[in-house]
Amino acid sequence: METQADTIIGADVNVKGNLKNKGSIQINGTVEGEIKSDENITVGETATVTGPISAKNVLVSGKANGTIDASDKLEIDPTGSVEGEIKTKTLIVREGAVFNGNCVMASENKVDSSGIEAKKDEPVKDAKEEKKEQIKTSFWDKGKKQE
Repeated sequence: METQADTIIGADVNVKGNLKNKGSIQINGTVEGEIKSDENITVGETATVTGPISAKNVLVSGKANGTIDASDKLEIDPTGSVEGEIKTKTLIVREGAVFNGNCVMASENKVDSSGIEAKKDEPVKDAKEEKKEQIKTSFWDKGKKQE
């Protein structure tokens, strides 16, 4: 996920406060506070971010401590470290990356462990429950009494 950043925080820059931008943000220094972008946020290898991050796409190559809400995609590079809660549609954790926390994968439709897609707002059934249900209602059992 390589993009040209509209705002760049240099490696020797320390920021305490909130950053908000409609365009992309590249962090190479230290930020303590909330970071929001309508586009992309990149936490560079030399960066340390403490606080919530919210953007369409987030790439972490440095250290991020706090919640991350990436509406499309979150990538954690081999040099990256994330501690906190994650919410995203797509999560890519490269070999060597560190992630400690919880992750919620947001999507339009849910898929259970057997690969069967559930309708929106319908609970996802366990694969074993689904199989039992299929066995109970199979063609061969229609004439038999159900237990």
